[in-house]
Amino acid sequence: MTYNRRMLLKEVDAIISNTPRMRLTEIARSLGVDRHTIENAMRSTRRISFREYKRRKLLQMAHVMLDMPDVSIKEIGIKLGYTSAASFSRFVQQVTGKSPSQLRNGGT
Repeated sequence: MTYNRRMLLKEVDAIISNTPRMRLTEIARSLGVDRHTIENAMRSTRRISFREYKRRKLLQMAHVMLDMPDVSIKEIGIKLGYTSAASFSRFVQQVTGKSPSQLRNGGT
């Protein structure tokens, strides 16, 4: 099956939105393409690696959920596929330089 690059990336985006921790090889298998096809589409269309794209997508999803005060940081981490609040917090800290609590409270 041949894919239009933009269509392929829309499908990848949908999968990551629904199953954030799914690995590239699993995504490729579910779409019936080679992982290199996804990586090449990502580089040529979005000018970033799959890994960087996924990191940005997870952070974007985290920001949306952090704006929901009734959802705990632990719940957000679990929804994004992290095994603990600590591992989720480390991810956010590494990417933004701030803790999830700081982001939730307006970056202070």
